[in-house]
Amino acid sequence: MNNNNKLGYLAVILSNIIIGLSFLFTKKAVTATDPITTLFLRFFISFVVISFAIFFKIVKVNFKGKNLKKLVFMSIFFPSGFFLFQSFGLKYGSSSEAGIISALTPAIVLIFSIIFLKEKTNIKQIMSIILSIFGVIYIFSMKGISLSLDNYLGIFLIFISCICFSVYSILSRKFSNEFNPVEICFFMQLFGFIVFLIMFIFKGNDFSDTVSLFKDISFIGPILYLSVLSTLMTSILNNYAFSKIEASKAGVFFNISTIVSIVAGALILHEQILYYHIIGCILIIIGIFGANYFSPKIETKNISSKSV
Repeated sequence: MNNNNKLGYLAVILSNIIIGLSFLFTKKAVTATDPITTLFLRFFISFVVISFAIFFKIVKVNFKGKNLKKLVFMSIFFPSGFFLFQSFGLKYGSSSEAGIISALTPAIVLIFSIIFLKEKTNIKQIMSIILSIFGVIYIFSMKGISLSLDNYLGIFLIFISCICFSVYSILSRKFSNEFNPVEICFFMQLFGFIVFLIMFIFKGNDFSDTVSLFKDISFIGPILYLSVLSTLMTSILNNYAFSKIEASKAGVFFNISTIVSIVAGALILHEQILYYHIIGCILIIIGIFGANYFSPKIETKNISSKSV
């Protein structure tokens, strides 16, 4: 494993740790306002932060002569599609159901990476990914789930959000030859800000009421975490990771967020950790290790920079 691979793995691990903690802050934020307002503020703040970083030349972007249609196409799936379907999916379904369906993301990424990126795999790697997925499903199924008609709609919408994230993973990997991680991230924040601003206005929300939210100290911390770390930083880290390691390998680390959310819930919210949490986490860790340890020792083909 070379240094680029190590940095890629470090980036995707750190990203999923941040995502795992974001569930706590999302829960706090949505108690103060509605999901659309939360998404609008997340992308507004993240766009302002990265714009300042570019203005003061902390980071650099250069879109001259580059095909921005590719980034538009990618941004339709993530952040726009992913967050929209996830938000409305959680409206109709439970977090347990969302956790189970989201666990399928690494498998979807693996399938897409084989089909579209021609990445190599083997039976041991596939079985390891399945083991990691089973670990997540085991944890949430032990909590118990009761389904209604609304639940099925929620499950369907969460599944579509997983498809959106998987497509984004593939496109980010595919376009990494033409755009650097910061350029992809900046465009995503701009696109997300515009989309959720339009939805915010269309919903008839009041800007003065939104500004008044920042008078609440308990709201400021969560929204800044969601904006700067969970939205902006994870975008940069994910785009960097996909530029350094195969999408199928990076995708399996998605389930780390489940472990982090369980540990954070126990330490911060004093939620109880039961035996099935421990068993599920062990299965996830073994699956993640196996998926990367048993990966083919053959370099993947060069990624085409042509349009999809």
